[in-house]
Amino acid sequence: MIIDKLSNAKLYYGVHPRIQKGLEYLIEHDLNSMAPGKYEIDGLHLYVLIEEYETMPKEQGRWESHRKYADIQYMISGQESMGYSTIEGMNLIERHEEKDHFYFEGSGDLLLVKQGSFAIFLPKEAHMPQISDSTPQSIKKAVVKILID
Repeated sequence: MIIDKLSNAKLYYGVHPRIQKGLEYLIEHDLNSMAPGKYEIDGLHLYVLIEEYETMPKEQGRWESHRKYADIQYMISGQESMGYSTIEGMNLIERHEEKDHFYFEGSGDLLLVKQGSFAIFLPKEAHMPQISDSTPQSIKKAVVKILID
């Protein structure tokens, strides 16, 4: 897991070529003006989801992980807490292999991701997004999905 401001994105270009392309996309596009939806960058290898929603209490959150995709979760507006944990020691409770979604029960740490910042979750790292830091708030977020092969 990596957490930082988008202004420091170049520090992480060496992690994976598609992570670099995803970070460059976030820097080069006017994300505020983009409507919610899916935008292809490189087919199923690299795409971005623009999301708008209300954050929720931690008790309503779900631990998730992916096996094929990494996520860059970038806060366009607002802020939210995101849970992080390794999947070791967590209990797999639901799997959707065709969508690359795996859900777990367990515990981990919550980290505050503020507007202008991003978190990168690699395959097999559990994360719990959309958590309110104190009270629910409306946010806008870009989630870059990166096939790691």
